[in-house]
Amino acid sequence: MKKLAVLLFALVVAVGVQGAPVKVVRSVDNNRMVVKKEITTKHKFVKESPRAHALEGATRIISEQPEGEAVTYRRTGDCVYATSNGITAGSESGSTTIVFGSDNKVYFKEILSGANAYFGTAWVEGTIEDNKITVPLGQSIYWSETYSADVVLVWGSSYLYTATNASGEEGLFVGFDEAEGVTSVTYIIDPDAKTISLVNDLEQPEVPAEYADYAAYYAAGLSCKWTDDDSFGGFVAKNTVFTEVDPSSLPTIISEQPEGDLIIYNRYGGYIANSFFGVMNGELDGKVSVVFAEDGKAYIQNPLWYHDGYGSWVEGTYDEATGIISVPIGQYLSWDDEDGYGVQLGWGETTVEQDGVDEETGEPNYLLGYSAIDVDNIEFQVDNDKKLITLLNTQGDLNAEFPMNYVATGMMGYYSDDLSMSTLEFGVTFEVVEAVPAVPADPTADDWYDCGNENGFSKFYFTLPSTDVDGNKLAKEFLSYSIFIDNDQLFTFPAADYTYDLTEDITEVNYDLFSNAVDFRDYFVYMYRTNAEGYEPLFTERIGIQVYYTVDGVRNASNIVYWPESAVETVEVSGYVVDQDGNPLDGATVTFTPDVNLGRDDAPRHAEAEPVTAVTAADGSFTAELAANTDYNVVVAYDEASTEFDMSTEEEDIDLETIVLDIENTGINDLTANKQVASTTYFDMAGRKVSQPTDGVFVKSVRYTDGTVVTVKVIK
Repeated sequence: MKKLAVLLFALVVAVGVQGAPVKVVRSVDNNRMVVKKEITTKHKFVKESPRAHALEGATRIISEQPEGEAVTYRRTGDCVYATSNGITAGSESGSTTIVFGSDNKVYFKEILSGANAYFGTAWVEGTIEDNKITVPLGQSIYWSETYSADVVLVWGSSYLYTATNASGEEGLFVGFDEAEGVTSVTYIIDPDAKTISLVNDLEQPEVPAEYADYAAYYAAGLSCKWTDDDSFGGFVAKNTVFTEVDPSSLPTIISEQPEGDLIIYNRYGGYIANSFFGVMNGELDGKVSVVFAEDGKAYIQNPLWYHDGYGSWVEGTYDEATGIISVPIGQYLSWDDEDGYGVQLGWGETTVEQDGVDEETGEPNYLLGYSAIDVDNIEFQVDNDKKLITLLNTQGDLNAEFPMNYVATGMMGYYSDDLSMSTLEFGVTFEVVEAVPAVPADPTADDWYDCGNENGFSKFYFTLPSTDVDGNKLAKEFLSYSIFIDNDQLFTFPAADYTYDLTEDITEVNYDLFSNAVDFRDYFVYMYRTNAEGYEPLFTERIGIQVYYTVDGVRNASNIVYWPESAVETVEVSGYVVDQDGNPLDGATVTFTPDVNLGRDDAPRHAEAEPVTAVTAADGSFTAELAANTDYNVVVAYDEASTEFDMSTEEEDIDLETIVLDIENTGINDLTANKQVASTTYFDMAGRKVSQPTDGVFVKSVRYTDGTVVTVKVIK
């Protein structure tokens, strides 16, 4: 029996239960934190699954719903399942369909928990007799043309073990054993409870003491394997129970616009959200529609920034005398019949605590906790002319120091199946912004994530502005942006690559595209090109972003802002300028002019270096930032005198030490009176430190106890 060792990327799995902390780490930019956990099935991004291939040609797979009486069931139980990043353990959830056909046939849709999100829809067939359903093993739930192999149902168990990987690093792995001689599994029907339960008659594996904290990974039950090498298919389900769903118990979503006075607002404020990409925070965006009805009701469309349930409405009451809108919590923004869960509106709070330091980066780890607060209603204050609506009783500060910007109180969306938080939003305002021509503030180009693989998904991170250059808020429906590479080359997003979001090629992205997009987000965009060595790069020097604001045919643009901010890698040079008597010269000008720029050949992200000028301070000192790998001509001038020589910045730790101008004493006061010498250092005229001057011309540098430094020329 063949075992597949699957690397367990993270054994500390945070399932997001209400009030439970999840571990987060600080990301590269923007004070965002990323959840340190495996991705749950509800957040799975199928396009990143390594084996997500089409079912074309797999005629033995039942991909269409069979004929018969279709009944919806809610699924519960325990499972170990694959994700895009590895293996994790959790609870079965969601809904499925079971069809009762003719000739005592029963068909299960996506019988194995989690596999449907990874492999796609497939039905398996069983036979019913009395209150027992028998499902033969070996049925295919997936076919891969790439591997010329099926994924078929088996009965077996998963477990943990310690091993050394190909890189010589020791780690925890998941193994799998297929049970011998098991040809079918059995489900028992309870007509009174309206349940169908998997019979777990296979002995569960014993959990070693050292793995007691990870007992969930020791699971025996219904599983699957690849037929080409008998390797683990990545899913085990045990204690599965299907409970019939009463259609009348399903929530009602308000999807149609209610009657009344409609006002469309821009949304502002801050958010903390769970997503496929982990925990993130930032500024709210998007549009909010509010209907004020004649019966004293008020309806808010998209009350939360979170995109599940996009387009749905919640109902509240509007007291015109006080200007208060009261919205009862618990209303559903979305409901998924197939998965059996939805997003509900609630009120909650978050907390952040430090939890040690990341061993690799040295950055602190944090625990992000969140919990629901028991209130009946969420309240909004409406101003007299209805151009501003403000969320009441909310706390949080987007501008606070990291990680305190994750401590907030506000309205939240939470998943109905496990009460995990989807988003918490604070400092929220809905505002009617008058659209007049204005110049948008500059965005920021924050980071470039290179997937390192030509077929992977690199990402360009940025922060989009919501105000103009004077700080006035902008109507976001008139905002858009473009991406530039290298020397202001406009980037085209090909529809062939961005198939989830685009039907035609575009060079300009509207702000509201990311409201329901896959590849376009409010703080990054997927780039289907890499900059990794060995492949044709997307850019050789830098990547940038520019924002546009177009109102009444008047189009204004921000500056193009690039990552990296400067394509020139720099080094710091420093030194002193003194006269021939060793007196420091205040106000001497030191000009560095590039001679030959080597950056484009030797350092592909360097731009053309620019001239740099520094002016000496009262003690004659100066510093300057110069481009690395670049030759400079240096001119030092004071009054009518100047000296010129060549230098190179190829060494990173350059110190010009002392530049001596051969001019007359300018009458500067003696700075050394009544001072005590701390140290004396000698340099030759090339700026090299020497122990004692011999024959020739040297520079004597005297440092005093008050920190001042005076240099003089010494002739031996």
